[in-house]
Amino acid sequence: MKEFDRLVSVVSRLRKECPWDREQTHATLKPYMVEEIYEALEAIDDQDYQRLCEELGDQLLHILMHAEMARQEQRFTVKDVINSITAKMIRRHPHVFGKEKNKQISAIWERWEEIKKAEKGEKHQGILSSVPRSLPALYRADKVQKRAARVGFDWDEVAGAWKKVREELGEINELLKRRKPSAVSRMLKEELGDLLFSLVNVARKSGLDAEEALQASTAKFMRRFGQMEEQAQKKKVKLKALTLKKMDKMWEEIKKNEHKL
Repeated sequence: MKEFDRLVSVVSRLRKECPWDREQTHATLKPYMVEEIYEALEAIDDQDYQRLCEELGDQLLHILMHAEMARQEQRFTVKDVINSITAKMIRRHPHVFGKEKNKQISAIWERWEEIKKAEKGEKHQGILSSVPRSLPALYRADKVQKRAARVGFDWDEVAGAWKKVREELGEINELLKRRKPSAVSRMLKEELGDLLFSLVNVARKSGLDAEEALQASTAKFMRRFGQMEEQAQKKKVKLKALTLKKMDKMWEEIKKNEHKL
């Protein structure tokens, strides 16, 4: 499309004429790429489709920027990027573009993994080996659990996952009863990690996304805390000057008013 070609030429010119863009590398753009992904997720959560359109444009800009850098380094071009993903999608969907007839989701996932391993020449790699290390922790835990579930390594019911949560809580309680702080600190990190992993299991078995649930709770906390700050400002007192008891009372009133809406 002419619109796409125009954007490619704009990116090429930025790399030549803009001092900031010219100095960027694949590595320096990493944090900005992550930021753009989360801004797009926020637009989806808010059902703000105009903003989603803009955020997708920002992501496309990043793709073209990386492709232009690679072109300058004579590594690959944007055409190589497009041809690569097109070929991959055709290759990994034999039930759509080939002669395979099985269109059950479980069979499609299994075939996807088989094709993926064949592409990479992986003969002895496990199904969890390709889960990216850089994913946010809750997303990564969810992805690992879903892959394990594909081969039947999963709780039959959500009750089993809840039982594991209670077990992990018990281990933490026992750990905190110990008298040697040094021993507690060494083991508490691992036990808390096990508890979080178990909670992700509960969310997954309940059809919920743990990452989204925690993001929503964090947003709720921020909203309520902001209202506490506003109330303190109206009373012309600093929030940190209030006792914890008074702040708790304000917090409960804010919660109560929210529930009335």
